[in-house]
Amino acid sequence: MSDRRDRIARAINSFVENPLTNLVKGIALLFIGLSDASHTFREDVSHGQVRVGHGMVILGAFGILGALPHLIEGLAASSRYLERRGKNDQAKQDGGDE
Repeated sequence: MSDRRDRIARAINSFVENPLTNLVKGIALLFIGLSDASHTFREDVSHGQVRVGHGMVILGAFGILGALPHLIEGLAASSRYLERRGKNDQAKQDGGDE
């Protein structure tokens, strides 16, 4: 039974820590916050008020910024892998022609 719980816990943790999940979460928070804050932006600025929508915009922006380095590194790693794979395939073809 403990093994099943461990697998479920790892799956949940993997989902929550996934950069794509964090990116989608950040985008959703940003859009919801912008939608909420846009209705009262002028009044809030003129009266110096801070609302929940403003905080959601900040959380969303940081969520997106936190996910981007992981996504960029993943894209760079996949690019390096494809480049090496292409070189290995080319070497096999060149070596097999002799």
